[in-house]
Amino acid sequence: MEILKDSDVSLEPLTGNTVAVLGYGNQGRAQALNLRDSGVNVIVGNREDEYRKQAEDDGFTPVDLIDAATAADILLVLTTDECMPEIWEDQISPGIETGNTLCWGSGYNVGYGIIKPPSHANWIMIAPIMPGNVVRTRYQEGSGVIGQFAIENDRTGTARDLALALCKGIGLTRAGIYESSFRGEAELNLYTEQVIWAGLSAWLVFCFELAVENGVPPENAIMVLYASTENSEIMRLMAEIGFFKQMKYHSTTSQYGTLTRGESLLNDEVKEQARYNFVHDIKGGAFVKEWTENNALATERLGKLWKKVLNHPMSLAEDRVISMIQNSVKNGSAM
Repeated sequence: MEILKDSDVSLEPLTGNTVAVLGYGNQGRAQALNLRDSGVNVIVGNREDEYRKQAEDDGFTPVDLIDAATAADILLVLTTDECMPEIWEDQISPGIETGNTLCWGSGYNVGYGIIKPPSHANWIMIAPIMPGNVVRTRYQEGSGVIGQFAIENDRTGTARDLALALCKGIGLTRAGIYESSFRGEAELNLYTEQVIWAGLSAWLVFCFELAVENGVPPENAIMVLYASTENSEIMRLMAEIGFFKQMKYHSTTSQYGTLTRGESLLNDEVKEQARYNFVHDIKGGAFVKEWTENNALATERLGKLWKKVLNHPMSLAEDRVISMIQNSVKNGSAM
């Protein structure tokens, strides 16, 4: 893996080009603002909704998606994964001209063959490994976030230079970028969401329930599990010095307990389920069929799941804890 930084990349390839940000959601807003602040000529395409109003408040003059797609040389396609196929056919694709550069913020739709872009355009991907609000905040602070880029179709011979320049304009090269592929980025992103974070989320909920069952006050459990931010600091140290090496900052009691008890909690059944989720659902495409091809049903299920988790005792307890922490900070006193 090669990490490219600011000094390795130039904004020059973007000179004279108009960049259209299509979709002014979390990533769209961050990337549009960062590119504009980097001196790039940016226009915004969005349908009539609250995001279009946000673009106006941010000083853009947003237009319909098809108008932005037609006017631009470089199209950043940043609508949601599930809406993109329908929007693509009638609001983006008709505006694409030979030699245009099409850029996605995720490899999902192209990598899984849901969208088939025209061969007469460049296909690139720029994927910040961070939510859009952090992409924007870090840029404003003078730093950046790590990102991936990919070149899937180099129609003009300039696709790589344009991709790197966009990464620089968004602020990603301040932290570092590396090359991936559309399908590779999509699979690993889904793996993170459906195996790593899905497993961690389910485990934390169980740990909360187990603690409360055994007499721990719900608020105390929430504080130790995540609200104190101790675990986020541990994650930061993992990224900075290493997954296991950060343990040197823990007590020897903690080190011994972690290293002697961890393996017994991960049985063969759990491992096989994780393997199935990755190989069958993600690499095999079952999740894409479930989420994209049957989206109406999946969206209905998602709404029910949201209602369930927001009414879980852990969610109710964390509301009380977060309120106490915020009031404590506001009042400048201890809880």
